Amino acid sequence: MNVQTLNQQETLSPFDRRKFLSTLLAGAGGAALQMSGGNALAALAPTAKAVSPTHDYFYGMNGHLAWTNGLLSLVSPATQLALLKDLGVTCYRCDVADGGMASILALALDTTFADAGVAILPVINPLSANWDSNSSESAAYQLGYDLAVRCTKPLAGRVRYIECGNELDVSLKTGGDGSNFYNWDAGQWPSFRGVIRGMIDGVKSVDSSINCGVNVGIPLAYGALQMLWNGISPNGTASGRSGASYLRWDFTTYHWYHSSGDIQCGWKDGACVDVLQILKDSFGKPIWLTEWGWTGGKDYGQDAADYVTTALTQYRSLKDKYDIQSVMMYSLIDSRYGLIKPGDMVKNPAYSAFKNFVAANPA
Repeated sequence: MNVQTLNQQETLSPFDRRKFLSTLLAGAGGAALQMSGGNALAALAPTAKAVSPTHDYFYGMNGHLAWTNGLLSLVSPATQLALLKDLGVTCYRCDVADGGMASILALALDTTFADAGVAILPVINPLSANWDSNSSESAAYQLGYDLAVRCTKPLAGRVRYIECGNELDVSLKTGGDGSNFYNWDAGQWPSFRGVIRGMIDGVKSVDSSINCGVNVGIPLAYGALQMLWNGISPNGTASGRSGASYLRWDFTTYHWYHSSGDIQCGWKDGACVDVLQILKDSFGKPIWLTEWGWTGGKDYGQDAADYVTTALTQYRSLKDKYDIQSVMMYSLIDSRYGLIKPGDMVKNPAYSAFKNFVAANPA
C-alpha cells in the first residue's frame, strides 16, 4: 500500500475506514512474514521476559507498531515509545493479523520497549485473515483458533492481555441500536460467535495465563456481548434462542467516541442508559475502553483538546466505581483521530491536553 492510499483515510466513512485498515493490515502482515523469510519467530530471543503483574494499564493509546506499509511504517519503534513516554501512556494497543506482525511486537518488547514502562495490548484482527461472516461456525472457529495460535506464540510470556477481534459486530447489525437481541443477523451470528470462540481458545492453548478480551464497535451493542456470554442466538425475537455455547472472557472491552455522546447516558428509546453499569452488571469483569476519541472530521483543534480533557476527567473519576482498568485513546498518529498528524508529525492541541491531564492525575 503506497503513501497515497494511506492518505485516503481522510475521506472514508467509519465503516469503510475499518475495511481500509483491514486491507492495509493484511498487507503489513504479509510484508512482515516476507521480511523474516516466512519464519518471523526465528529472529526472537529464546527467553521471553514476562510483564510485571503490578504494571498499571490505565492511560492507554492506540497505534500501529507492526505496520510495514505507508507513512506509519516510517515512524520507528523508538520514536513511538518516546512519544508514549512523553504523554505518560503505560499501555499501547497494536493490531496484528498474523504471526509476522506479532513477531514485530515481540521483538519490540524484547528490545526498544524492554523495561520502558509501556506494555503492549495486541488486538487480533481476523478481518485481515479472510474471516467471512457467512462461513459456518466450525470454519470460523478454526480460522480464529489458528490465527490466535500464530499470533500468540511469539507473544507468550511477553504480554498479559490480548484482545480477540476488533469491531466484528459492525456488519451483523440488521437494525435498531444493537442493544436488542433482534437487532442482529441470525444467519451470520454463528460465524461471529465461532471466530471469537476460536480466538479465545487459540490464545489459551498457547498460554493459559494470558487474559482475553472481547469488544464490539457499535455504541449500544452490549446486547451482542450479552448474547455471546449467555449462549443466545438471534432469531428475530426479544429473547432470542438459547442453547449455544457460552463465551467467557477475562476482561470486557468497549469502544466509545464523542459522536456517541455520554457513556453514562447512552440514548436508548428516548431514555438514558448507563452503558458502563450494564457492562459491569452483565459480565462482572474489568472494563477496558480500548478505543475512545473525538469525532473525526468534526472535532478539530481546541475542540478536540477540550474533549480529551473532558473524557479523561470522566473516565478517571469512574475507574474505581466500574472497575475500569484502561482507557485507550485512538490514536497516537492518525490524520483524523490522532494526537499527531502522519507525515509532518505535527502535534495538535489535544497532545498537550492529554499529556497535561495525565501528569496532573496519576492513575
